[in-house]
Amino acid sequence: MVLPRDRGQWHLAVGNINLDISLYVPRLPEPEEVVFAEEAWIGLGGAATNYAVAISRMGQRSRLLAVASGIVERLGLLKALEDAGVDTSSIAVMGGSPGIVVVMNVIGGSHKSRVAMRGVNTRLPSFIEEGLRSWTPGSPCHIHLASIPPALLSSLNAAPTGCTSSYDPGGEAFRRGAELLAWLSAVDWVFINTSELKGLTGRGEALAAIKLLEAGARMVVVKHGSGGATLLSRTGCITVSRLPGVKPVDVTGAGDAFDAAFNIAVKAGADLGDALRVASAAGSAKVLKKGSSNMPSREEVEAMLRHVGEAVDCSVS
Repeated sequence: MVLPRDRGQWHLAVGNINLDISLYVPRLPEPEEVVFAEEAWIGLGGAATNYAVAISRMGQRSRLLAVASGIVERLGLLKALEDAGVDTSSIAVMGGSPGIVVVMNVIGGSHKSRVAMRGVNTRLPSFIEEGLRSWTPGSPCHIHLASIPPALLSSLNAAPTGCTSSYDPGGEAFRRGAELLAWLSAVDWVFINTSELKGLTGRGEALAAIKLLEAGARMVVVKHGSGGATLLSRTGCITVSRLPGVKPVDVTGAGDAFDAAFNIAVKAGADLGDALRVASAAGSAKVLKKGSSNMPSREEVEAMLRHVGEAVDCSVS
């Protein structure tokens, strides 16, 4: 499976823009202790922003529907987003504090801690429906909603006809679990990682996602991090494993790269097992790069396929 070479797909990412400060530390500090970072990365983050950049880097058209602080614009970060190939015409710029996330990444491991401030991201809900109505994409088109409250999935009623949709709740799986289960039928497929799945259902193994299918989800993609991924639908189960050999540098944004590659592959007509493999490769390629929105290219994703096992049927008879 390779990602398509033509830029024939249209993807709209709906979610947050953050100013991310990533610090790379030997260990996390104890209370009152100062630990000195060995490196830092400053740039744009937010799950939807990361996803939009990943879509563009992997060769397709992306547009971001979000709210940005004027501070982010004055820093030139929206221009950087345009330079990365992302259409910013659905971004509302306004006064107020930006969303800010400080990430402390432990060097040589996958552990991290974050402190976040939402800032003007809290004003996104009032812009979503109009943003969806004003988007006039070509075909095929896809809408990906990331780390926003589940009730906002109701806005998909304003989406262009014929577009598929996906949702990655991120931390909303912990904060609004019951609400999430109530809105799962609003999208075509859902992404969730094992920690979020455990927070939602009390169990982290992939088969716990059956609860999401019972709640109305058509298809659930469970991300296991370094352990690969599993796809469950009402007709079966597919799983892939990541092979040894990838030492993470920064896991921030790996799930967003995964989502982007999976959606591109599915929209290109790929077999779901192949889509799961290329998505896992994209996640592996991202963890080798420092910075939230520092996404892998199509070529880097394809090179990482050698670290992903073949898709296996995991259906239970």
